Amino acid sequence: MAETVSETLASEAMFSRRSAKPRSLWVDAVRTFRQNRVGMAGFVIAVLVILIAIFAPLIAPYGYTAQDWQHIGQPPSLQHIMGTDALGRDLFSRVLMGIRTAVMVAVLVTFSTAAIGTLVGASAALAGGWLDAMVVWLMDTLLAFPSLWLAAFISVVARPTTARLAASIYKSTGWAAMQDPVVFDYLVVFGSLSLVWWAGLGRLVRGQVLSLREKEFIEAQKAIGASGWWITTRHLVPNVLGEVIVQMSNGFGGAMLAESSLSFLGIGIRPPGASLGAMIFDGMATWRSQPYLVAMPGLTLALIVAAFVFMGDGLNDALNPRIRER
Repeated sequence: MAETVSETLASEAMFSRRSAKPRSLWVDAVRTFRQNRVGMAGFVIAVLVILIAIFAPLIAPYGYTAQDWQHIGQPPSLQHIMGTDALGRDLFSRVLMGIRTAVMVAVLVTFSTAAIGTLVGASAALAGGWLDAMVVWLMDTLLAFPSLWLAAFISVVARPTTARLAASIYKSTGWAAMQDPVVFDYLVVFGSLSLVWWAGLGRLVRGQVLSLREKEFIEAQKAIGASGWWITTRHLVPNVLGEVIVQMSNGFGGAMLAESSLSFLGIGIRPPGASLGAMIFDGMATWRSQPYLVAMPGLTLALIVAAFVFMGDGLNDALNPRIRER
């Protein structure tokens, strides 16, 4: 009797395991990521940075271009918690707007490069032949140069052409934003970084698709007559998406650092726009007597970039099947 009861319970347990709904890989990835303390810390800081960028005009105690003539070049105080610069502008307000600038450029650059890299890389791998060879040559050419210096070169060369294009758009549409120098700087920085940064992700996606298209489940889909669009959207893209997300999270901090670097060199976001890189450059002239002018934007930028790097490492641990299987 006891043996019969135990056999019944064992069979019920086996049936329940078989009938249980399989757990999603994304659910496992979220659970794994939540267990990564460093990655979660980076995620929390990244969310706070994005919220600060959205509500920066509301959080800033002063206008980022407003000048306080009675407190010029003052160290941090209760009235100006990060001090003021040589023009009497509140440094805390300018840092907040600099964060907003960096986040806006990073969002535009990251999503545009992800779209271009995924589309071009997947299309080249699926097409093969001369198209694949041409795309590989283009990606190798772009990756052969230092990305920041190539983006700086494109920014300098393309600035006059972009100015003429903005003027023609303003004449035809009357859109006043095309006459705004800050918007113009955004277009130049966004365009130069996007033209350079997609190659790395494109090579990654191409390699992943080349590997996946030889798998048995892809051959099975082809055997039953599945269309190329179905195979791409239902099988190739979901399997590559994890790598793309990891690269996007890492590229987000890199894009913010690149924007600050271009602004530091004077070919990025220029006054009256607020940029962390431009603030660091302005503070270098008096960093011995006023170190806070360099330390405040510099430490802010370092913390933000480190947060996105930590979050990217956590996402890589959660989404990379080779690491998860260890």
